[in-house]
Amino acid sequence: MFPGIQCLTFQRRVDRKPDRMQKAVILVPLLVLGWTWTAQGIPVTTEPLYPTQENFNLAQFLGTWYDVAMASTCPHTQSQRRDAAIGKLVLQSSPTAGKVKATRTVLRQGTCKELSGDYDLTATPGRFLFHVAKWNADVDAYVVHTNYNEYAIVIMSKQKSSGDKSTSVKLYSRTKTVRATVLDDFKTLVREQGMADSTIITKQDKGDCVPGEQVAEPTVQPEPQRVKRNVVPTLSVADVEGSGDELPLFNGTESCKAAPDTGPCFGLHQRYFYNASSMSCEIFNYGGCLGNQNNFVNERECLQRCRTEAVCRLPMAAQPCTGHPPIWVFDASVGLCVPYKGGFCQTNANKFYTKAECEEYCGVVKDEPELLKGN
Repeated sequence: MFPGIQCLTFQRRVDRKPDRMQKAVILVPLLVLGWTWTAQGIPVTTEPLYPTQENFNLAQFLGTWYDVAMASTCPHTQSQRRDAAIGKLVLQSSPTAGKVKATRTVLRQGTCKELSGDYDLTATPGRFLFHVAKWNADVDAYVVHTNYNEYAIVIMSKQKSSGDKSTSVKLYSRTKTVRATVLDDFKTLVREQGMADSTIITKQDKGDCVPGEQVAEPTVQPEPQRVKRNVVPTLSVADVEGSGDELPLFNGTESCKAAPDTGPCFGLHQRYFYNASSMSCEIFNYGGCLGNQNNFVNERECLQRCRTEAVCRLPMAAQPCTGHPPIWVFDASVGLCVPYKGGFCQTNANKFYTKAECEEYCGVVKDEPELLKGN
């Protein structure tokens, strides 16, 4: 085995039949160094081993990816952790139906190598199969989570003809860097599978290479801090200019319309998402990592981030409740913000936590008949 192969044991899997169902798992972009792809018979398991990205969109997933980090329990992989360079993976539509063309370029042992082959599509969107002729191994790859324009997490499981099995997890990015928050979520996912942080390898940005070109690997240099700058997710806040790069800007227009996303982790955290259809904030169970921005710790944050002035036209829909703070609602029939009695809640987003918030939001003009600014 060599540096591109990662293996880790995932504890939680989709129910499957014993033996042959335990195929390998790898994210689409997991082209492995030194591997060759063949179209020879790849046994297809009847049930997927891992859940893939919901509503996976292959067209959006194609393009260029960089493998910036991985987790592995393979001894050989761990021995190469200092020298691992970020590799580039280009995924393209294939002229052959049912396949995806994959081209990987990476610097390995001083030489820039390019490897090409095909991934076989399966009936499960986000799941790919290929055969590694050099190792006589079958690989089953799953894109378990991606937002398409920034990052992707892939699980790869490999099984040799000898019966040896290995599993790995990889973090891909559209660029050679990744937000620290994404890296942290990747680590959370790895830990959930019983792997230590020491199994996580962040690859070095050694620049783009030209296939076939010899590159002089630097000898041990004295100034580790300079080398550290080139290690992709050494993304400590101190190393990043401006904390604004840590968090993506909140785009309410898109985020508040997104379906709740539990993410690939398996925790059980109660969160709120905004239901644009009912114009209300509802509870869902969050796995604990990744997901999307329609994810709020409490209902108040959800409402304040996502509701629009249209909520001021929603009816007063009181229902008994306990343990909730006092609220104000906009009564369109009189054009005023009114308080609810204690022990009652509002079932839609026409719900404010102070009178001032209600009046400001719904455009109450004192001593004038106007109900809403927009009317």
